[in-house]
Amino acid sequence: MRPKVKICGLQKPVDAQYVNDAGADYAGFVFYEKSKRNVSCQKAKKIMEKIRPDIKKVAVTVSPDAAQIQILQQMKFDIIQMHGTLSAEALSAVELPVWYAINLSDPKEFAEKTKDFLDLPEKLQQKITALVVDGANYGGGQTFDWQKTQTFHQTEGIFAGRKFVLAGGLHAGNVNKGIQLFHPDVVDVSSGVENENGKDEALIKQFVACVKEEAKERKER
Repeated sequence: MRPKVKICGLQKPVDAQYVNDAGADYAGFVFYEKSKRNVSCQKAKKIMEKIRPDIKKVAVTVSPDAAQIQILQQMKFDIIQMHGTLSAEALSAVELPVWYAINLSDPKEFAEKTKDFLDLPEKLQQKITALVVDGANYGGGQTFDWQKTQTFHQTEGIFAGRKFVLAGGLHAGNVNKGIQLFHPDVVDVSSGVENENGKDEALIKQFVACVKEEAKERKER
């Protein structure tokens, strides 16, 4: 079974058509003022209305508080993705599945960066349905060090039973290698399907096609 595909950082109404036509599985919207992909709630709503109902909508946040969570839930997102500080206050307010994202430069950092998760009460841990492993800077277009995978795979067992989302620096030229190394449930791309003006229709289609082709080849082997 192929990994599902998340196209993240949608900002324009036309982006909805791109993800619809390419056959993506998830569409991500960034709500973080320091990001160049930051989008207002009003603009996000207009784009979401144009996205096929079978494509799940993901609200991407950084250290959100309960107030932001409540606003996003009213917008009918399917998933809340949390980077930064994983607070009990914010998680307590969430009524949707949560994807917990950590930013790595080296997989050796994995155990240290998942400490917030391990410190949570079990009731709140259960709200987290997926782990997103991203590059050092969200949306920075850089992978973490894929060659140092041993330590990462030794510690990923703490997320057994949760989806694994591979992010950070993915593009059509390396996504198949990432799939072969990590066997993710979802691959998450943003800068890798952009040109200087934003999301690129051809690059999105190419990325999704590469993921589907890798799955087909694996099945035939």
